Amino acid sequence: MSKKGRRIVGMVRERIMKAPKHPSTQPRLFQVIDMEERVPPHHILRQINEAVDVSVIHDWVAPLYTEKTGRPTADPERLLRLMLLSYLFDHSERELYEILPMHAGYLWFCGLDFESVLHPDPHHPTLPDRTTLVKTRKRWRQHGIFDRLMTYVVDQCIAAGLVSPNVHAAADGTQVRANASIHSLREVKLAPVEPLEDYLARTAREDEQAESPETDRDPDDDPPSPSPPSGERVHAGERGNFRGTTFSNQTHRSVTDPDARLYKKGKGQEAYPRYLVHDVIDVQSRVILSRRASLATGTAERETSLEQLASIRFRHPSITIRTLSADKAYGTTEYLKELFVQGITPLVSLRRKEMEEIPTWKRRAKDPAQEALR
Repeated sequence: MSKKGRRIVGMVRERIMKAPKHPSTQPRLFQVIDMEERVPPHHILRQINEAVDVSVIHDWVAPLYTEKTGRPTADPERLLRLMLLSYLFDHSERELYEILPMHAGYLWFCGLDFESVLHPDPHHPTLPDRTTLVKTRKRWRQHGIFDRLMTYVVDQCIAAGLVSPNVHAAADGTQVRANASIHSLREVKLAPVEPLEDYLARTAREDEQAESPETDRDPDDDPPSPSPPSGERVHAGERGNFRGTTFSNQTHRSVTDPDARLYKKGKGQEAYPRYLVHDVIDVQSRVILSRRASLATGTAERETSLEQLASIRFRHPSITIRTLSADKAYGTTEYLKELFVQGITPLVSLRRKEMEEIPTWKRRAKDPAQEALR
């Protein structure tokens, strides 16, 4: 390096001040935080808050509670917003409550702030208990609150013009893994049929034993609990050897989730305990008009979509589904016939492309009365 270059480097080093070394970071004792400024203008939570009015939940759940007895209930709107956060960002209740105290956007969406979480005050909005959220979700599901909310949101989309009166819809189903391990499968064992004579004799013996005095056992002692039958309980860490074993929904069930069914869509996939989730959407606006869950069976996609189409016609009479797009799994004769009956033009790939020898419109009509006499 030349002499001039060394002089320039020395001048730069002199002008850069060394950062002071602090032994620890000391935050400010008092901080003023505007929760409104913490949420960006185009964040999904702000868009939902401005587009959907969820205050109607108060009127929907009012019949489920009493005003005279019991403890005061939590704010239904805040509970609904917590459920939306758990669904939108894929958080469990426990994980959501761990993140809430350090997430300004989540707190703002629920109408809370950091002080309401760190130092709860009964005179100000507070965060409901996690168990209250779990029990409330179960109670609302039993009374159809979520179905009513789905209909309400779609009606708002229709009123806003997002969904046109003539809808070009699409239907499809997706598989969802059940919260059950493949190792929880156990063979279904049917109970043996007991003859009536044996049943009466057994019940007579049980009655005699119940009436006989017991001197060896204290009557206040509880009877010993029977040991569970083998194969009905899954122990922690248990792993079976499935070599050479064939599983099917007719012979096996999961002991942890009996409603789950072994299912796979492709030939290269492995069958796992699964459910199916079905959607009917508006192709133009991509608004989900209906969503349902069902057991994973080979005909569930077609059967559930027909129920969804009938439900949309009943719940939203202001719109009419003109066409329906679907994949090849929907291209059966029975399904296409049902679409034509509902006045829907199917845009579905046919399963069978072979032409009939005699088309339906060329076949000779038969008289039912004459056919019955033969």
